Amino acid sequence: MPVYVYRCSACKQVFEKLLLSFNSDEAGRTQCPSCGAAAPRDYASHTFASPNIGTTGELAEDPDSYKAMHYHEKRGEWEQAAKAAEGVSEYAKQKFIQKAEQD
Repeated sequence: MPVYVYRCSACKQVFEKLLLSFNSDEAGRTQCPSCGAAAPRDYASHTFASPNIGTTGELAEDPDSYKAMHYHEKRGEWEQAAKAAEGVSEYAKQKFIQKAEQD
């Protein structure tokens, strides 16, 4: 089932709509949920907001708790990376401990 993006002709609101069929007439135009005006399908690319990705699409800087972990990981300092991963990522901590044991 396709989800399409629409932009209202009147109020310019962007919204998504799940269509239960592939009816091209229904997919091409729908009504705006805010004002009821005609809303054609929008083919432009859109940005989105996420906790780690801003609306500009650029990646956010790592939180401080991850910086030390990544710093030591890049340098191959596995024991320090494991210590920095404590309380941040149990998976990463175990991975760093395994690499330290291999070296």
